[in-house]
Amino acid sequence: MLGPSKQKYPSRRKKNSQQVREDEFLQKKRRSSLWLSLGAMAAISAWGIHKAYRSWQYKEARRVSEGGLVVNTALGPVEYQITGSGPVVIYAHGTPGGYDQGLYFARFLGENSCTLISPSRPGYLRTPLASGATPEAQADLYVALLDALGIEQASVIGFSGGGPSALQFALRHPDRCQGLIMIGAIVRRYAPQEKLAQASLWAKAQAHLIEYLLVSEPFLFLVAPIARLLPFGDAVEGMLCSGTVFPLRKVGYDADYTAFAAIKDGPLEDITAPALVIHGSNDPDVPVEDAELLARKIKQATLFAIEGGDHASFYTQSRIVMPMITQFLRHVSQQRANSTALSPSTISQTV
Repeated sequence: MLGPSKQKYPSRRKKNSQQVREDEFLQKKRRSSLWLSLGAMAAISAWGIHKAYRSWQYKEARRVSEGGLVVNTALGPVEYQITGSGPVVIYAHGTPGGYDQGLYFARFLGENSCTLISPSRPGYLRTPLASGATPEAQADLYVALLDALGIEQASVIGFSGGGPSALQFALRHPDRCQGLIMIGAIVRRYAPQEKLAQASLWAKAQAHLIEYLLVSEPFLFLVAPIARLLPFGDAVEGMLCSGTVFPLRKVGYDADYTAFAAIKDGPLEDITAPALVIHGSNDPDVPVEDAELLARKIKQATLFAIEGGDHASFYTQSRIVMPMITQFLRHVSQQRANSTALSPSTISQTV
């Protein structure tokens, strides 16, 4: 009995060892299959995202290139587009931007709130820089555009970097300017690079990152679907994407910063048009002091200071801001029609 028993144990040990090797082989095979599957899924996902991104880029390029009109004015070609109905207003877009930014801003206001003329400022998209590199020249170009369109008068909205040219339109052409609206707009000399030179490395890195993201198509592609989920989602997405196809906007972008650094204090008290000034009190891009200066200098000024608001506070407080803009445009348009003067006043409000 002992003899046969001794013969069984070696065979069992041999079988167990073989089974272990087989199990290890199967485990390795399963792990390899898993990694291959994950790799294939990652490759397919990356290919799908890349394909979607390229399709989005193509649509953006097509949207920008085909959506505007070009008219030859007395001062040079201007790309523009018109949307809506009601009082006429020119939208001076920010930095960066183009005619497309104004079209999306108009969606915040509503289709019947105004007739919004949205030009690409010189250097942006299909308006050559030669049509007007400075705020003063751009203001004259707005008049030339109105002449080409057969329009006698209009109000003007200066958004952010569009502020200097909007101010000059009100200053240089009071007979053509019905009203002035400034939204987070530059008023005084603006040279952020000079401040950054004295800033910490962290502050410099943040500023450069934000500047990059504003015109980064991969970033805009990723955030666009999120933007669409917000209230006025299509308008928010469009405003964000007014930095796409940046090579067609870069000339104007660079020219803007050169012009902003050359701004000198002007006779703001000479502006006779009614003005609505909207600004966030904590705007990190354009200081609220610019808005407060306008409120002090312009006789018929209404300052709407958004307490704690940043550069996007026109949107975060849109339920208040947009009806205010619409009401202002209708008021100044009716005022001109009736040839009545608005009593001088400066009103400061906060929310």
